[in-house]
Amino acid sequence: MIVRGILVLMFTFFLVGCYKLKNPPKPKNLIPKEKMINILIDIRLMASATGVNKRTLDNNIAHKEEYIYNKYNIDSLQFALSNEYYVYHIEIYDDIYAKVKDSLDALKNLYKDLEEKELKIKQEQDSLKALVKRDSLNLKKSLDSIGAIRKNDSLTEIYLSEKIKKEGLIDPVSDNDGQ
Repeated sequence: MIVRGILVLMFTFFLVGCYKLKNPPKPKNLIPKEKMINILIDIRLMASATGVNKRTLDNNIAHKEEYIYNKYNIDSLQFALSNEYYVYHIEIYDDIYAKVKDSLDALKNLYKDLEEKELKIKQEQDSLKALVKRDSLNLKKSLDSIGAIRKNDSLTEIYLSEKIKKEGLIDPVSDNDGQ
């Protein structure tokens, strides 16, 4: 019986306490919606840093909130009041967070595409290096076998002269020979 009375009393206080919640007044220095989106994007990016990136971030930026406040030329009170105002106006806040999510997704896709391009370029470069290494080993073996390597000859000249001998090609004639 006592427990039931306490529950009814607590419920009554809860209803009375929540009755006529006031709409927070619009702050004089309300952060504009687009600026708020950018601030929230930066907050999410800093919060999502992990591993080595987090260590680097911690080493370079000691106070992340202060960094964001300085970057956007705001203070903590202005952010808190603006955030409170936007939270009360849920339609605006939903729109802000939808744009934050879209922006973060776009950044994620951009970096994913860049990573794939870098990987593709690295694979191409590795393939070319392997091909050059394999080809240079075969060229060096063939040149060593005929004793064609001389101190003043470049590998290109040696390769071309070997190819000419092998395939019966004519030596190229330079326009500068007679000059």
